[in-house]
Amino acid sequence: MIKSRFNFQFLWLSFTVSTLGDWLLKIALPIAIYQLTGSGAQMAFIYGIQFLPWLFISVFSGIMADRFEERQILFWGNLGAALATSCLAILVHSHTTGFWFYLLIFVQASFAPLMHPAFQSIIARIVDPSRLYKANASLQVVDNTLSLIGPMVGGLLTALIAPQLAVSIDAASFLLAAILSFAVHPSAKRQTALISESTVSAIKAGFVASYQNKIVWYGALLFFWTNLGTNMFAANFIYFMRHSLHTSVSIAGITMGLAGIGAIIGSLATPWLSRHFSAGTLIVGTTLLAGVSLVGVGLSHHFLSVAAFYALVNFCGNVNAVVFFSLRQTVIPQAILGRVVSVTRMISYASIPIGSFLGAGLVAAHWPLAVIIVMAGMIRFGAGVFGWFTPLNRSSTVN
Repeated sequence: MIKSRFNFQFLWLSFTVSTLGDWLLKIALPIAIYQLTGSGAQMAFIYGIQFLPWLFISVFSGIMADRFEERQILFWGNLGAALATSCLAILVHSHTTGFWFYLLIFVQASFAPLMHPAFQSIIARIVDPSRLYKANASLQVVDNTLSLIGPMVGGLLTALIAPQLAVSIDAASFLLAAILSFAVHPSAKRQTALISESTVSAIKAGFVASYQNKIVWYGALLFFWTNLGTNMFAANFIYFMRHSLHTSVSIAGITMGLAGIGAIIGSLATPWLSRHFSAGTLIVGTTLLAGVSLVGVGLSHHFLSVAAFYALVNFCGNVNAVVFFSLRQTVIPQAILGRVVSVTRMISYASIPIGSFLGAGLVAAHWPLAVIIVMAGMIRFGAGVFGWFTPLNRSSTVN
């Protein structure tokens, strides 16, 4: 029990360090692009590029997670991310925004989907099933807390130092995350996929297992539509605050910070909610509520009302994530969990670049961002309606 607790603490620290560094990249990179090009559409384009690897790499990373030791994947993945981010800092310093710059953004973004199935699988190995909700919630709290302070810290550091230095700090964070992840030593033995199994057979097995479990399958489809709506405007939220509501940069940052509080509350509240509502009710209900709340964001004319509605969206989104991750880790066998994670993640993430590029196109065509956000809310509400009529809505609690 003590060793298991230390294992999760090392994993938690690794996740925290890399996520903190990521926030620097999320802030510094768009600022650098805007300084060089002056284009909001370019910012949205980069946002879409960063999610393309989830489509091309996810399935293969799931096979790796089922065949090889997870901590090795996390170590080498973080190390590769550190190297790619260092190269990205050099290109930012040289004011390079051509083909090689966008290719390197793609490469740097590829390590997250490479490591994600291994990360999800190792949680199920080092955490007792009865504590999965709390473990996943604690990771979401980190993610959401950094989402709250990340824009402020990242924006401040980027303002004080050159963007390439902020990107370099992110590279160092990946290096530290690699060291911490290597310290995780799962004690439990697991059944791994046979190395001799062909890649095609392994991929097929992952899709079959995902499709046969209708709760997990329909959950992935629900998140496909949820992500499509949300990412139609996510990359241009600051642009919405500045040019649609005519707020200052500081007010826009405060709005994002206030909205982030909802995400933290959602993560902290999920273990309690899971004891009173079924997993299906939580996922479907919060999807419907998030859709209505997004419409509220689009119709708002004051930053406080935007912050309140957006906080509710974030609350719902994080309840979604914790419940679905815990549900998937419980109902899917360990031997194939990595591939199911990658397949369902690939499905749900397939709409992110679509939404980003669609949003960028609508912005370039001079559509009001308020209208785009209302459309996003309607799509997300529609995803909840879809989920209501599927087996997902009848899934029971994990605890």
